[in-house]
Amino acid sequence: MPSITIKLPPAMSRKLRSAATRKGESLSTLARRALVREIETPAPDFAKLAAPYLGMFRGPGDLSSREGYGR
Repeated sequence: MPSITIKLPPAMSRKLRSAATRKGESLSTLARRALVREIETPAPDFAKLAAPYLGMFRGPGDLSSREGYGR
């Protein structure tokens, strides 16, 4: 299996080691699982996140229709 080297801030390194010890896993196993989760999790869809707020605010739908703008 190919290997990579990463540099971590001291606080993150401590947290990683602590989590690995607590879970009874190696650092590599814990890091691989975290990387898989990051790679396979789809990016959030902004339209779905904003949907509950649709129509919540007042004002023109198109700001270019504002009269007197730019005078």
